[in-house]
Amino acid sequence: MLSISNISKTYDNGVQALKNVDLNISKGLFGLLGPNGAGKSSLMRTIATLQTPDQGTINFDGIDVVQQPDNLRRRLGYLPQDFGVYPRVSAQDLLDHLAILKGIKNKGERKDAVDGLLAHTNLFEHRRKAVSGFSGGMRQRFGIAQALLGDPDLLIVDEPTAGLDPEERHRFHNLLVSLGTNKVIILSTHIVEDVSELCSDMAVLGDGKILLQGNPLELTAALHGKIWRKTISRHELEEFEKDFTVISTRLFAGRTVIHVVSDTPPEGFDIAPASLEDVYFNTLKNQRNIRKSAYPKTSQVEGTGK
Repeated sequence: MLSISNISKTYDNGVQALKNVDLNISKGLFGLLGPNGAGKSSLMRTIATLQTPDQGTINFDGIDVVQQPDNLRRRLGYLPQDFGVYPRVSAQDLLDHLAILKGIKNKGERKDAVDGLLAHTNLFEHRRKAVSGFSGGMRQRFGIAQALLGDPDLLIVDEPTAGLDPEERHRFHNLLVSLGTNKVIILSTHIVEDVSELCSDMAVLGDGKILLQGNPLELTAALHGKIWRKTISRHELEEFEKDFTVISTRLFAGRTVIHVVSDTPPEGFDIAPASLEDVYFNTLKNQRNIRKSAYPKTSQVEGTGK
């Protein structure tokens, strides 16, 4: 169990990235969902002991993460959002080097670990190729291989599928699922499908705060019968946004499809099955409305600036 309590973090430039974050995360795949700039990477870096919070506590299986960072690092695997590699170094040699840094001293044990992880991530046949020449998906799979060195109990992957094509995304999903349920695995992402397909527990992070947490199926069920859709012209959107709670828009065949949330059927709309995407957009919409109510002038300036 990973317990996060009252974590806050403000950077030197004055940006408050995390605001009293509370989370309890059990074993299995946990999805941390939020838009870019929500504070996801700041939270992942804090859990991974790469930065210290201004306040709050993090506990993992009896380890005080803030006070005992080295104890956590022995049990941690981390794939950051930007995973750099040495140029002209083969996957096998680089993973062997990282295994040494991880503390695997025995050469035979290290070889078994390296070969096994390269096989598990479908990279064994590419083991002699330089990682710097790998495709994006292959590099992400190598990132998981290095994160799994030492068989960590806590695994953090930050935006792992951003930029991957659908086939490589599917391959990466299968890899994450294959890790089983005996680890705490945190998947930080802005891609709703990643969470809906993989995670049995999730939270939405926005503006540095936890806005929602729960089981994706239960959260989606709570919106059953409240999501309505209509195909409109693009120039009609502003009027519909005045009259209805529009939570999302998308294009289909050159036309704009809007989703609104309402307890009663809006005239001219068709009912739509609720999805986790609707949950996500509705949560962010509510947060923006709260922010506008609290800081109306600031919100207006920010809106015109974008």
